[in-house]
Amino acid sequence: MSPAALPLGRVAGVPVRLRPSWFLVAGALVLLFGPQVARIFPELGALAYLVALGYAGALLLSVLIHELAHALVAAGLGWPPTAVELTLWGGHTEFMVRGATPGRSVAVAMAGPATNLLAAGAGWLLFELAGLTGVAALLLWAVIVLNLLVGLFNALPGLPLDGGRLVESAVWAATGDQDRGTLAAGWAGRILAILLLVALAIWSAAVPERSLLLVVLAVMMAFVLWQGASAAVRGARLRLARREHRESEDQDGQR
Repeated sequence: MSPAALPLGRVAGVPVRLRPSWFLVAGALVLLFGPQVARIFPELGALAYLVALGYAGALLLSVLIHELAHALVAAGLGWPPTAVELTLWGGHTEFMVRGATPGRSVAVAMAGPATNLLAAGAGWLLFELAGLTGVAALLLWAVIVLNLLVGLFNALPGLPLDGGRLVESAVWAATGDQDRGTLAAGWAGRILAILLLVALAIWSAAVPERSLLLVVLAVMMAFVLWQGASAAVRGARLRLARREHRESEDQDGQR
């Protein structure tokens, strides 16, 4: 855990901390959505940017329930969670893995996206039944959309996203080798990063009045995806090389 992380308390005994870098995301969301809120509710004036800060709060809530879902399912499977940390690009949950299997890995990984999708559904139901209007309706809709986006994005099939564990576990189950599964999932993550940039280029060409801030955020997200996927590929290759070296030495010793 980073010593610079801000403690937010404990949930089910698991410490939750916030990296100061998260405030950069909060600021970006305020700058991105503040003008939109002002156009929708011109009577708010400068308070529109305070409402836009609610978008940052909605994103923080979405990421928090996502990570807590990982932690609680891991604990239920005998993998004690040690911390939940909310960061610049989302968050991560640390836990001690014991007796890993493809099925357990998938269960822990997909608990996060599934919880976000359930939260989006519950929010939509509340939106339909409560009949909210004005700023309250806008903020609830932000919670719905952000949970939907966090859930769907993290379910994409490539590391370091949760959906990458599906790819890893499928190859792991087929070959009996987790490292080969990690290697495949890392390459899938690299492909996702490239596809994100291609989609961004197409969108930028089709929408001349696009937000420059949104473009910058998307490029940074693609970079983070590539970095995480590449780290997974390098780690898997290193472990495979070490294992092959040990097996080669064992064979030489038997001769």
